[in-house]
Amino acid sequence: MAQAGVKGSELPIRGPADSGQGASTERSEPLPIRWGVLSLPAVLGLLFAFGLPIALLTANSLFRHAGPGRVAPTVTLDNYVAFLTDPFFLRILLDTFVLGFMVVSICAILGYPVAYFLARTRSRCRGMMIFLVVAPLLVSAVIRNLGWVPLLGTNGFVNWLLLLLGLVDRPVALVNNFVGVVIGTSHAVMPFMILMLMTVIQRINPEIEEAAVNLGASQWQNFWQIVFPLSIPGLLGGYLIVFTITISSFTTPAMLGGNRVLIMSTFISQQVRFVLNYAFGATCAVILMAVAIALTVVAVRQSERRG
Repeated sequence: MAQAGVKGSELPIRGPADSGQGASTERSEPLPIRWGVLSLPAVLGLLFAFGLPIALLTANSLFRHAGPGRVAPTVTLDNYVAFLTDPFFLRILLDTFVLGFMVVSICAILGYPVAYFLARTRSRCRGMMIFLVVAPLLVSAVIRNLGWVPLLGTNGFVNWLLLLLGLVDRPVALVNNFVGVVIGTSHAVMPFMILMLMTVIQRINPEIEEAAVNLGASQWQNFWQIVFPLSIPGLLGGYLIVFTITISSFTTPAMLGGNRVLIMSTFISQQVRFVLNYAFGATCAVILMAVAIALTVVAVRQSERRG
């Protein structure tokens, strides 16, 4: 019995930690390969749905226009030179980004109080209020824009209210111009900004705000020195989403702009659908995409530096 005890004591003892570590090591080795195989269909689908069209679009931008609906097989950069050296085309690009910055600013100013209220409220109606915020996304863009026409028209509700209050002497043009496009686009993309801000504000511990108030900070100081700096990631995320959707939107500028507001999306549509200049339309699309990607990269890097 003593020898058995001695021999038993010399045997290596494996505890639960050792056995679990070995099992986790054995299981973790094939995981990258397994996940790579599982994600392969999704990657191929994305490449086919997005990568291939973008590649064909870029290829068409390098060809010369050879007549309505045709491109010459000659590779050239004349389309890019023509766009970047013509003030008319550069003005269209500038107007597109002005629209994006205006919509982002409106969404941030109007959406921040709503997001803060939804993040901090404990009301039973909170779910219903969030649903009302998301409701514009559940309606077709065409129906949503048609709903704005009687509201913003010359004899619409907004002009009737302005005349009733004595703020204007005559009806104000709010549709078929740049103002109508800004209003309609801001309404369409506002939910994205509110949801992004609400998600980030919810992660801010309310005890930090209470501590600042107890230390003598005013509500204004509490917001600018604590809440706002901590909510910048959500503001940046909302900015990227709203700005990207705005500069690439077509339905709202076409309907509320009345074919009078010329931005990159409507100009590309004219080149492809009416002028049948596929090469130059592809060039405009590639330039818009490249500038949007560049601005996104700059914004992300600035956020990382600030972090």
